[in-house]
Amino acid sequence: MTGQPSTTPAARRAPVSHYVLAGTFAAAATIAVALLVGATNPGDFWLAAGIGAMCTAYPALSLGARIFVSGHTVTVDARGADSAESLWLKQAGAGAFLDVLVATIVGAVVLMLGRFEVPALPFLLALVGLSVVDAGLRYAVIRHRSLR
Repeated sequence: MTGQPSTTPAARRAPVSHYVLAGTFAAAATIAVALLVGATNPGDFWLAAGIGAMCTAYPALSLGARIFVSGHTVTVDARGADSAESLWLKQAGAGAFLDVLVATIVGAVVLMLGRFEVPALPFLLALVGLSVVDAGLRYAVIRHRSLR
């Protein structure tokens, strides 16, 4: 042994207190959500609270690990933002944003000129759906063209 720090995977562990913090965070978040869900369903409090807890436990533990543990265990790639996939996502997002902006303007003008009465929620949900589909299709096209 030369006294140098080890670079083996075992050396990339967070202190035990950080794992405890992640678990405590997950337990607190799970209990809070379970109580909130149970309180909104007083007729079936325990059933609703149990379902809320089961739906919250894994995401809460993952978030706790991300907040408290990953800073010690994950090595960030210095050039990760320069990857091809990142560039493709940025291009797809920028194009989809412009498409949704134009669709919003055209839709607003059509509604204004036609004097249509349309509830806002379906219109907004359609815009969200358009943005998701548009970004996904743009990403697929950009990826396909790049890998040709």
